Amino acid sequence: MTERGKLSQWTGKLQEQATPRARIGLGLLIAILAIWGLGELSASTSALRGDVEELHRARRLELSLLSDQSWIMQAETLQDQLSQTQSDFWRGATNGIVAAQLQGAVETAARNAELTGSRVNVQATPESLGDTASLFEISLSGRDSEGQFLALFQELSRLDHQVVITQFNWRRSNGSLDLRLQAPALVTSSTEGTP
Repeated sequence: MTERGKLSQWTGKLQEQATPRARIGLGLLIAILAIWGLGELSASTSALRGDVEELHRARRLELSLLSDQSWIMQAETLQDQLSQTQSDFWRGATNGIVAAQLQGAVETAARNAELTGSRVNVQATPESLGDTASLFEISLSGRDSEGQFLALFQELSRLDHQVVITQFNWRRSNGSLDLRLQAPALVTSSTEGTP
């Protein structure tokens, strides 16, 4: 028996056994399945269209990078700027070594500025600035009854590496001075190039 014959035989049996309500239900079921199938097809097509657009964008980016070689010079310029910026960072093999360098340098600056009763504290855990760079917080307190803290600012600016004042408080009544400083540092595994 051919397929056409089987289909007509099945249709005939369905017509004999099915009520009109069952036929309507079957028709609705087929319509729902068709609508669901079309929705899935549409979603799949949209996803494929998005993938194709993403591939086109990636291809255009690659072609633009290949045709415009100035990005290599830009990358070198950025690397030079990074190296120049990092040349002013404090350096040491460990956080402890950098902290000791900072403490010694700030204490010397306070002594040279003739602050009395100065105390320097370097934060134990520096804030990370990337893979090897850290940002150290330093607090300095002391007395400057003359109000000549400009000498301290000059001493801090003469340090070998960068130290930035982030908070300054001087009370005229008793001459107490409180400073918060930040210092970027590169913590390297070797001590090569350490000041």
